[in-house]
Amino acid sequence: MADTPKTFLGVNVINGFAWSPQVLDDTPEKLQSFEIREDDVFVLTYPKAGTNWARELVRNIVCDGNKEKVKEDYESNPPGQLEFVDNWKKYDNFLREKPRIMMSHEPVDVLPRQIFEGKGRVLFVMRNPKDSAVSFWNFIKDRQFLEEYEKWDTFFEAYLRSDMLNGNWFDYNLPYYEQHRNKKNFLFLTYEEMKLDHKGCVIRISDFLSRPLSEEQVDKVVQNTSFSSMKAKNSISFQLKEEIGKKTFPLLRKGIVGDWKTRFTVAQNERFDAIYNQRMEGSALAKRIIFET
Repeated sequence: MADTPKTFLGVNVINGFAWSPQVLDDTPEKLQSFEIREDDVFVLTYPKAGTNWARELVRNIVCDGNKEKVKEDYESNPPGQLEFVDNWKKYDNFLREKPRIMMSHEPVDVLPRQIFEGKGRVLFVMRNPKDSAVSFWNFIKDRQFLEEYEKWDTFFEAYLRSDMLNGNWFDYNLPYYEQHRNKKNFLFLTYEEMKLDHKGCVIRISDFLSRPLSEEQVDKVVQNTSFSSMKAKNSISFQLKEEIGKKTFPLLRKGIVGDWKTRFTVAQNERFDAIYNQRMEGSALAKRIIFET
């Protein structure tokens, strides 16, 4: 008996950029004119760079590490990315008594224009591109976006191209960092910095958000956002094709630095290093990216 053929979700290409199929055709344009509030916090990342972890850090800081307040905030916030379906509309109606904490993989030319005028704050997290690649592949291969994402070797080739889902790592991260790293309402951290100095990054984020914490509150935030605590409670129901229905997937997998060594062949690593060195030449970002600890 022949295997049942797989059904793939595909991507939604809008103005040359490959979005997730959960993004509607008019959403990028709507996002550019999205009304920003002064206390808005955007958590921006390329996929699989610590998006949910960073959002939980911000949420816990805003809630002073109080688990009950964190739970209330979690239940009142729309799930998923700002750009998914009509999430941006839900945030328009969000209560004004507390800050909106929105996570997104929006490229720089789609980010709400008012952010570049200084409104709101942006926590931008970057992860080394090799670990991002392996984590991204593990995340999307079971979700059946495109057939070429199923196997590591074909995914690796796609990851290098500009038509990759959410663009490639260089096209996404470099414009943000080079153009906005000195803006007062942007804070750039790396996933590796967050792993190596979890507590220090909590303090840096709380200072950036002008929400100073006591030593006890800092410790609570660190405890609440440890990898083991996050993994225990974070999963997502993801709508596949209608005939398949919803499946629940974990949002966190290993959370380590250097996992790329489990997938990159010697040839792939050498090829990627050559591309990395060429694309990162002269960039201030190169000094902050580390591939192992």
